[in-house]
Amino acid sequence: MRFLKRMLVGLAAVATTAALLPAGPADAAPRATIGGGSGIVIANNALCTMTAVGHDRAGRLVGLTAAHCGGVGNTIRSERNRAAGVIGTIVTRSPSLDVAVIRLDPSRVHAVRQVGKARIHKVGVYPRPLSNVCKAGRTTGFTCGPTLVHDGPETLSYVCADHGDSGGPIIVAGRLVGMLNGALRIAGPGSPSIPCVDPAIPLYSPMIATKMTDILRPLNQTNFVGAGFRVL
Repeated sequence: MRFLKRMLVGLAAVATTAALLPAGPADAAPRATIGGGSGIVIANNALCTMTAVGHDRAGRLVGLTAAHCGGVGNTIRSERNRAAGVIGTIVTRSPSLDVAVIRLDPSRVHAVRQVGKARIHKVGVYPRPLSNVCKAGRTTGFTCGPTLVHDGPETLSYVCADHGDSGGPIIVAGRLVGMLNGALRIAGPGSPSIPCVDPAIPLYSPMIATKMTDILRPLNQTNFVGAGFRVL
């Protein structure tokens, strides 16, 4: 896409051995608590973060995450509650916007508006440069920082993020304004990003995110699962 997308390093992480352990019997599986900021395991391989959970216009329970985390048909499990088994499947994805729609199983998911410090009650507009935004990720948690650049649907913000945070919600005062897609390649295309080791050490690559309004606009014009998405 644009300059920022060419300079993006995806922040999916490889699942650890613990995340690959089999789930318990299906008839005894407890429901997994899932919301924006929850860690998810895709196809027993990648660790990413759920952007948000809600319903589409058909009333189906769905979630969003970054498309580079997995492909259509990939299974989704909860990182924190592996006993819940497969809680959903990726059913739609847009590589150009780096967004994937997950159809969730209501019998295996307890959907919530708040995960830790991340609370989402509606979709909002990404703020102007120099305004603060916060992100929630399964690796680096809830961190905040200033927006630096807008580039069409993409944004650049100086917020701590690392591998596994891909898909994390970008939040301003309870409003879901974007999805974390990766980090900036400081030295240009092909170069690595600088991961955030500690939010207190301000030496890391800025975070690249896609505006939620630009994600939902084309999705809502389709008849795909996820169209008409609204948060809980």
